[in-house]
Amino acid sequence: MASVQTSSYEGRYLKLTVVEESYSIANNTSTIRWTIESIGGSSTYYSIYKYKVVVNGTTRDGDGSLVAWNTYKFPAKKGSKTGTFTVTHNNDGTANDISFELHGKVYYNGDENKTGKISLTTIPRASSVSGGTGNIGSATTINISRKNNNFTHILKYSFGNLSGTIANDVATSYIWTIPTNFYAQIPQANSGNGTITCETYSGNTLIGTSSCQFIAKVVDSNPVFDENNIAYEDTNMTITAITENNQHIVRNLSNLKVTVSSAIGQNSASISKYEITFNNVTKTLTTAGTVDFGTINLSSNANLNVTVTDSRGNTTVSSKEITIFDWELPIAIITVKRLNNYEDETDLKVDVSISSVNSKNNIQSLKYRYKKYSETSYSNYSDIPNNTNIVVSIDKLYAWDFEVEIKDKFGTKTYKFQVPKGMPILMIDTNLLSLGINCFPKKNNSLCVNGIDFLEYEVVDEWED
Repeated sequence: MASVQTSSYEGRYLKLTVVEESYSIANNTSTIRWTIESIGGSSTYYSIYKYKVVVNGTTRDGDGSLVAWNTYKFPAKKGSKTGTFTVTHNNDGTANDISFELHGKVYYNGDENKTGKISLTTIPRASSVSGGTGNIGSATTINISRKNNNFTHILKYSFGNLSGTIANDVATSYIWTIPTNFYAQIPQANSGNGTITCETYSGNTLIGTSSCQFIAKVVDSNPVFDENNIAYEDTNMTITAITENNQHIVRNLSNLKVTVSSAIGQNSASISKYEITFNNVTKTLTTAGTVDFGTINLSSNANLNVTVTDSRGNTTVSSKEITIFDWELPIAIITVKRLNNYEDETDLKVDVSISSVNSKNNIQSLKYRYKKYSETSYSNYSDIPNNTNIVVSIDKLYAWDFEVEIKDKFGTKTYKFQVPKGMPILMIDTNLLSLGINCFPKKNNSLCVNGIDFLEYEVVDEWED
C-alpha cells in the first residue's frame, strides 16, 4: 500500500491510497484498489482545481478541470471514492510496479502533481521438475520444486514414439520405474533422451507446465552367446578315417571348419556380426553360419574366440578349445658305411621317429633302393627293419645313390644320399707292387696319389750269390 496527498487549506486536503487488494494464483492476476479521500477543513465545501486521479496509466476519476465548491460534489464535498481494476502478471508470476498520480489543489487555482508506486506480489507459478535419468527397468527419482505448498502435479513423459502419464497428484517427488518398452525405441543405442513434463495445479486449475530432459540407459543387454553356440570339425575325410574323430585336428593335414549358431540379442537389439578368430586369423559373418580356416599349423591345443556384436555395439566373447595333435613327416637318422671304408660290404641302418597323433599313427612301410651313380634306374625297393643294421653289397669301385622311403598313415618322406666308391687312405697292392694314397694303384711299381701317378720305380733284387 502507498498513498500521496495534496497540501491543505484550512485543513482540507486530498489523499490518494493505492493497494494490492488480492491476487489470484489460478488467474495469475492481482486486484488493485485505489481510494481518493477529501478530508478535513473548517468548511464543508472547497473548490478543487485541476482535479484528476491516474492509476497505472489510466484516469480513474476527474478530468483535470475545476470542481467548484458550489457544485456540492465530491471532491469539493468531503468524502471518498474508490475503485478496483485487475492486472495480469507475467508468465513467471512477476509484474511491473503500479504507478499513480494525484492532481489537484484546494481553494487556490493551480495544480499539484503527487506521484507514487507500489510493488505487486510475485504470484506462485508452475513448479520446476528435474531428475528422471536412470537405467531402463530400474527406479529413478523425479524431483519437483514447487512455488506453493498447496500445488499438486501431474507428471508425464515422452520418449521416442511413446508418451504417457507417470503419476497424478504428486507433491514434491516421485519414484518412477523407467518402462522396459523404452528398449524398443533405441535398438541402435545404449541410451536415449526423453522429456518429463510437470503440470502444476492449484486445486483443479492448471497453473502452468515445466519440463526437463532425462536419459534412459540400456544395461545388462549384451548378446546371449556361449561355448555351446560354437562347433567345429575336421572336414578332411581322409584324415578323420585315421583319427576316427572329427574333433581331432591334425597339424597341417586336417581342414578346420567352424560353425556358430545364432546369438540372441537382448532388449530389442539385433545381432550385427560374428567375428571368429583362430591362430591370429579373423573371419567375419553377418549372420550365424560356417567359416573354413583350412589347414592349421599349430602343434598343440588352442582357443578359438568368437566375438558377437549387437546393433547397439554391445559385445559378448566366448571361447572354445580346439583339440590339435602335432604331426610332421617321419624323421630318420640314417647311418651308412662301407666295411673298412672300401669293401663291397656296406652297413645300412635307418632309425625312424614318427608323430603319435593320439596313438593313431604308425610306420606303414620302411624300404630302400639304390643305383650306380652313373645309371638312371634304381633297383627294386627292399624292406628294412626300423633301427636295425643290415649289410648291403655294392661294388666298391663305384659310387652309389640310395633312397630311403618312409611312410606313416599320414604321409611319405624320402631321404636321398650317396655312398662313395670304396677308397682306402693307404693301399698297398702286393700284386702290382705299388702304393696308393686315397686311390687304388693302376700301374706296376708305382706311387699313386689321389689317382695321379707320381713315380715309377724298378724293383732290384739285391740278393746275389
